[in-house]
Amino acid sequence: MRVAVVDYGSGNLASASRALEVAASRAAVPARVVVTADPEAVAGADR
Repeated sequence: MRVAVVDYGSGNLASASRALEVAASRAAVPARVVVTADPEAVAGADR
């Protein structure tokens, strides 16, 4: 599963991204977290 964290130019997105990766790992959910401002990347994400 690909998860997109939307980079809107503010906030600690690295921390949010890492928290999502840890949560997915602990839940045994295969997930790839990407931080992006690209609308196409967001549209192509599962979550």
